Amino acid sequence: MKTIASVISVFICAYLYSQSCNDFYLQKKGIEFEYAHYNNKNKLEYTNSTRVTDVVLKDGGWIIQTDNVSTDNKGATTHQWKQEYRCKDGVLSFDMNSLFDQKQMSEFKDMEVQVVSDKLEIPSTLSVGQALNNGSATMSVSNQGMRIMTMSATITNRKVESKESITVPAGTFDCFKITYNIETKSIFTVQATAAEWYAKGVGMIKQESYDKKGKLAGYTVLNRFKQ
Repeated sequence: MKTIASVISVFICAYLYSQSCNDFYLQKKGIEFEYAHYNNKNKLEYTNSTRVTDVVLKDGGWIIQTDNVSTDNKGATTHQWKQEYRCKDGVLSFDMNSLFDQKQMSEFKDMEVQVVSDKLEIPSTLSVGQALNNGSATMSVSNQGMRIMTMSATITNRKVESKESITVPAGTFDCFKITYNIETKSIFTVQATAAEWYAKGVGMIKQESYDKKGKLAGYTVLNRFKQ
């Protein structure tokens, strides 16, 4: 299952349109972002690049479409996928089915795949102590009517914990820190916690994930963004 960082790495910023999510997502065609993910020994594992390809007004809100490319630590492309986000009434949302590894899902293209998922949201206005919505996603894979695998992810206790200054390769930013618990299930059940830092006008700056004992498991940082 994909780490949540590789999904929320495309939660970026905004400044366009009056009815926009104009604090934490950039609704402008052509914007590019690059995030790098490291393990707990500071070794680069992969890089995700995202480009906003279109912004469309639909049903009273904005649909933001992105192209995404993941490369390994040697620079080789491992997979590519498209992503869609919705901005309405100042709230950005994305479907939690994005938590499932897109490369792995492509391997199931000849099988029956059913996904049931909620949407995670980030409001344009954040404040310390604010509670954010939780959610879950479940994917079932069947072959000729026989279920062969089920995977799920559940996010709980999601909240704005503090305001902090964070330095990453892309620069130094004043951020809101969002924390949450995440539980994933496939063959085994894994419980973890995570923290994300968001800056107005830029979006997600950094993400850290921790095991159930509170030990750092890995982290993601913003390398660059191009407007």
